[in-house]
Formats: sequence, structure tokens, C-alpha cells
Amino acid sequence: MITFKEEELQLLPNQGHCNLNYLLKKGDKKYHVRKFRLADRDRKLEFKIQKLAHKKGIAAQPLHLNDSFMIGEFIEGEHLSKLSYKEIRKLAYTIKKLHCIKLRKKPVLFSKAKKFKKELVLCHGDLNVKNIIFGKKVKLIDWEYAGIYDKYFDLASICKEFKFTKVDETYFLRAYGDKINFKKLEVYKEIYEVLYKQWFKKLENGELAFL
Repeated sequence: MITFKEEELQLLPNQGHCNLNYLLKKGDKKYHVRKFRLADRDRKLEFKIQKLAHKKGIAAQPLHLNDSFMIGEFIEGEHLSKLSYKEIRKLAYTIKKLHCIKLRKKPVLFSKAKKFKKELVLCHGDLNVKNIIFGKKVKLIDWEYAGIYDKYFDLASICKEFKFTKVDETYFLRAYGDKINFKKLEVYKEIYEVLYKQWFKKLENGELAFL
């Protein structure tokens, strides 16, 4: 069990919308302390998924969970908004590893995409640029929206977040190892954009359930 006093916590400069993120130093070790704000998330499931992702080398090791916060190892790296082809390739490999993790859970489906064949996998569900850290390896953080989706939800999220051109998208999907279905990708980009706007509207209107 890692214990700490509030004055030991250092607020990190890059904050998300739904958590407060701190750096905790204990001797020569660094930890990430994430204080929860959203009240409607399944934290035990999140912890389990992050443990599975850590075993694949694509997430920090989660160490402790309670109703208020999660403690995990601290990841060194940076958030990027524009990617080189080398970084696109590394990100594609990371997402492929994520999508190979097995998990039994009811899938999230979208009626707008019902005409396409379902390709259900474990997805991160919130791949905005602040949840991707580029260092020696590419690692993903903030797993609170992870679950079973069509794999194109994550793929489309990345294409939207990094503003990929068609050339970038082709390179990314080929590095991922997928047969490219641009029609399906476009539909999931639309789904992601609608959900993104709806979520921020709820945030601005105070409609999200906060602790």
C-alpha cells in the first residue's frame, strides 16, 4: 500500500476534463495519482482493463484503487498533436496490441454503423491526444471509457484527433494491419465527432455526474 500526504502531491500541467492528475515522489520512485471526478464509471473494471493493457506493455501498471483515486506507475513521455510517420507506425502497433486483448463485456453498438460487419474488440474509447503518451514506447492512459466497441471506433478517433490526411490514414491502417474500409472509417469518424460534441455540451451544461 502506497501512502501519502496531500502536500506531497504535485499537480501535473496537462490535466484532463474528468480527473485531477498528480505526481507523487517517494524516494527515487515516481507515481501517478489520479483523483476521480466522474461518478458513473466502473472503476474496478477500469483497473482490470489497465492491468491487462500493462501486461501488453501499452499502459502504466495500476497499483492501488479506492473510491476516490487510483495510483499507478508514472510514465515519462510527452503528448503530441502532430505525428511523424515513425510515430504513426508506433501508435498503430500499440492500438493493435490493445485490440488483441480478450475481455468479456457487453459491447457498445451504434445504429449508424449497423450496415457494416461488426469487428468487436477491446477499445480504449477515449483516444484524444492527452490520453496518448509518446516516449520510448507509446502508452495509453485514462482507461475509464474502455470497453468492447467496433475496432473502427478507436481507429476513427485517432484519425480525427490527429487530423490525418488520406495518406496518413492509409499509412496508419496499413501499419495497424487492417484491410482498409474507408466507408466504415468515415462513418465512425462521424460517430466519434457527434459523441465528442454531445459529451462537451453535457460538460458545459453541468449534466455529467461528478463526485
